[in-house]
Amino acid sequence: MDKRIKNIIFDFGGIIVDLDKQAAVHAFEALGFEARAYINDYVQDGVFALMETGEMSPDEFCTYVRKKVGADVKDEEIFRAWNKMLVGIPARRMQTIRNLRTDYRTYMLSNTNAMHWAYSCRELMSSTGLEMEDCFDRIFLSFQMHLTKPDERIFRKVLAEAGLKPEETLFVDDSSENCRTAESLGIQVFHSRQPEDWFSLLE
Repeated sequence: MDKRIKNIIFDFGGIIVDLDKQAAVHAFEALGFEARAYINDYVQDGVFALMETGEMSPDEFCTYVRKKVGADVKDEEIFRAWNKMLVGIPARRMQTIRNLRTDYRTYMLSNTNAMHWAYSCRELMSSTGLEMEDCFDRIFLSFQMHLTKPDERIFRKVLAEAGLKPEETLFVDDSSENCRTAESLGIQVFHSRQPEDWFSLLE
């Protein structure tokens, strides 16, 4: 790793948490809701995009799905379908990030929504023995910031609010487009094509 690096910003989906987007698509289809056109590899569309920018609340999302389905589907069933995307968070990844805090400041920058975030913190982190706050100096979430990657404004906001210098900051993400935007701002990047590719940075 470049000796100038003092800060590491991690993506969440596909870097920390394992994903199965097709599982969510199939779960929504079982409820009678066609989600395939909205759930993409890195950026969501339609109502799912509104969830990620915080423009739609979980309650509003559930109401929308019910109207589309035309049946009395319970909130819990909708939550369960959407959370099918989140497979798990290996304890080894979180422990590795926590250990990095000895030498670096660590951050998270994620395109996510309130439903996924609550489920990840409540359910998935329980198997790691850690809390999110144990592993990151600060967490930046799209639905709270009302911005999503790869919009350069979200990167500028993170740099400004955390007081980070781009040249001293490494961004780890599985999206090449997100990495290109970060790199255009002078941030060093690591495009992780598999969830634990970034472990090679520590060798």
